Amino acid sequence: MADQAPPASDVTMEEAATRAEKNPVPPERTKFDPTEKYKLPLTRPEGLENKRGVSGAMVPLMTNYIKVHRKSNDIICQYRIDFIPENVTIPQRFRLIRQWAEAQALSQVDYTYDRSNILYTGPKGFAKLGQALTWEGTLDGSPVTVTAQQVKSLDPRNDDEFRQILVQLNTQLNRFMENEMGMVRIMDTCFDPKKRIEVRGQPIEIWPGFETSIGKYDTDALLMSIDQRFRIIRRQTALDVIKDAYSSLKGRGRPDPECQAEGLKAIKGQVVETPYNHIAYKVDQVDWTKTPKDTFESRRRNTATGAFETVSNSYADYFRDRYNKTVSDMNQPLIIVKPSNKAMRRKRDENILLIPELCNMTGLTDKMKADFRLMKAVAEHTKLAPEPRRLKVLEFVAALNKNGVIQEQLQSWGTKYEAELVRLQGRTLSAFPIFQGDRKIPDYQRADWLTGIRSSSADKPGNQIGNNWLCLHFGQENTARNFARELSIVCRPMGQNLAEPKFVDVGGSTAQHFLNAAMQHGHANLALVLAIFPDNSVDRYSAFKHQLCCTNPCITQVMLLKTISEAKSLKSVATKVAMQIIAKIGGVIWKMQFKFTEPTTIIGIDMHRDRIEKKMAVAACASWNKDMSAYMNFADLADEDDGVHDVVAKLVKQAVDKFKEPNGVHPNHVMIYRDGVSEGQLPNIVGKEIVKIREMLKTVVTPKPITLTYLVVNKHVPARFFANPNDPNTPGGNPAPGTIVDDVVTRPFRYDFYIVSQTVREGTVSPTYYDVLVDDKKMPPEIMQQCTYMLCHMYFNWPGTIRVPAPNQYARKHAQLVAVNLHHLAHDTLFNKMFYL
Repeated sequence: MADQAPPASDVTMEEAATRAEKNPVPPERTKFDPTEKYKLPLTRPEGLENKRGVSGAMVPLMTNYIKVHRKSNDIICQYRIDFIPENVTIPQRFRLIRQWAEAQALSQVDYTYDRSNILYTGPKGFAKLGQALTWEGTLDGSPVTVTAQQVKSLDPRNDDEFRQILVQLNTQLNRFMENEMGMVRIMDTCFDPKKRIEVRGQPIEIWPGFETSIGKYDTDALLMSIDQRFRIIRRQTALDVIKDAYSSLKGRGRPDPECQAEGLKAIKGQVVETPYNHIAYKVDQVDWTKTPKDTFESRRRNTATGAFETVSNSYADYFRDRYNKTVSDMNQPLIIVKPSNKAMRRKRDENILLIPELCNMTGLTDKMKADFRLMKAVAEHTKLAPEPRRLKVLEFVAALNKNGVIQEQLQSWGTKYEAELVRLQGRTLSAFPIFQGDRKIPDYQRADWLTGIRSSSADKPGNQIGNNWLCLHFGQENTARNFARELSIVCRPMGQNLAEPKFVDVGGSTAQHFLNAAMQHGHANLALVLAIFPDNSVDRYSAFKHQLCCTNPCITQVMLLKTISEAKSLKSVATKVAMQIIAKIGGVIWKMQFKFTEPTTIIGIDMHRDRIEKKMAVAACASWNKDMSAYMNFADLADEDDGVHDVVAKLVKQAVDKFKEPNGVHPNHVMIYRDGVSEGQLPNIVGKEIVKIREMLKTVVTPKPITLTYLVVNKHVPARFFANPNDPNTPGGNPAPGTIVDDVVTRPFRYDFYIVSQTVREGTVSPTYYDVLVDDKKMPPEIMQQCTYMLCHMYFNWPGTIRVPAPNQYARKHAQLVAVNLHHLAHDTLFNKMFYL
């Protein structure tokens, strides 16, 4: 049976952890192309001559890139490698390739193999292989045929062929890290278990590593990005987790089915790692009917007769013989991992069965994340300040350049890695003025203006709440009254009259207790429900929010009892909550002066997968006034990834139509900041989503066509920038907020730039990458960059700059609430309220 298949040893983390929720058999697709990662689409708008801004003060920076030099006249030959039989695993392929290479007198420096079906050689390798070669070998006593067929000789002057050269360069770098430096590759990152960090007194260890990539950048240079990453491994097996959950109910006399359900709940969806081959799997189920003693059947060739035989083997014996792992608990259940889409396309549709005792847990649990001491200990090792991070990158580069085997291979291929980090010039924008009404907020430092706004009236405080609000609590009435009193005090200078609410002791801690109280004491004029929860139960929060966002719409504010129990921090907490409430009811706390001269809406778009409804929650937040300080919110659910593009166009149409209601006209210009897009999705964005948006805009009746600006926002980039590179006393600091980089580490075929918009209290600041796909307005680059940075000031939940434009952060919060808690769209009456904050 399918469930009886042993674990496949070539399933990667990407295959195991990223799969269709319902696990359908995906449609047939073309064979995997290893160059897809490097087929970066040309998205630079036509006619764009200059993408560099001019405003701001020039600042010297250093980045985590090094130059890679390659002799352009060296020939690289690409071969296709086929194996018969085809179902050999990745480790087996490497073994066969080594045997095959030795038989052809190929040394280690003569070829680079990419784990799948592509092999590269230099001139020496081609002289030994020719155009085609077939080799007969053996694997574990069974005959195997390896066929090499030359595909082409790669010319670096051809863009398509140069992408293949990038594959070779990156594949070679990965082999260096794995084979010569002893690192373990998990997805795109190589970790070094030899340098593991054991956190004293904590049940975890941290593996440091690096994610690297070689690509082509502006100034026509080849650069290698080097970003330090960390992997957290818990000193806890999957069996420990299952047993603890099972025993917690068994000890209270609960029946086995309930205990098993609790064990499944504790492990389902978790990512585990098998230390015998360093592969990660996402747990789908627990099979309580199977144990390591159970057997499965497989076919193997008899080395004496050459005939295939059916062999029966237990799971425990399989892992003992193959990985030298002994199972101590022979009665434990087995973990089920569903096959990935990629595996099913290769006709490998068997479930993978793992022994929990041989699986280590990864990541941090919610309980661990709530442990202040543990998180502080983790941060000491993972949130590196700029200078230690820079030194770690240099240490890695030095290790590459000092390794004799690596240098021999690089020299053979005509490649060289520079030892120093790339230096460049950035620009830091001046601080932009922030206003409340006609009052300019005094000069603020480090992109933080809390002091300047908490004692003055908001730009528009929203409708007065008065005493039309409830404070729901379970016991602890004095704590609830103290917080409500402090909240009223801090709201008054902000222009919001928050009188004493009606206090209601709900009589219990469940969601139903709070909901019953809200329904019983609610009325037509109710403007706010403040609920003080005893703990952070997700189920309670979700049920409460669903009722008051979807069924009986009302603005809600949820607080944890422990958050408001500390007298010394009560005023600070109340001040931030007051700003949040004003924003939620539709108020405007501050504004800025944007340079648009015609009706314009700025729309932020983001999404989040709903793993319960198996859909994608897509949210859009659109400005409707000239100050870009008032917003409308829209959301919808998409059935599949391709359906997202239709939903995005639909939400943009809703935003454009709603813009007319308060303004009397449609916008002349629509500016979209699109988050939630990976590099590989850009062709669909250009070829589908933008096309649909343009078609939609043509249906809007306006005196002249609506112009479109479309930017992709990417927070997950490897680039880091270090300030003060020329100062021997204080090198490697974080750049100031408003620092822009639009040269050297940007792409020649893009209209792109980086902005460091926020400050961080610890660690190294991460820049945000912007890629302009459409620019109908032909805005000067400095105006595009200034507008983007100014939008990072407009998030009313934080009196400072944030990492992305505010409309994107609002859309992200909206999509997360829908996908994680509501599993349903919010009521239409809340569209002009920031109910999701």
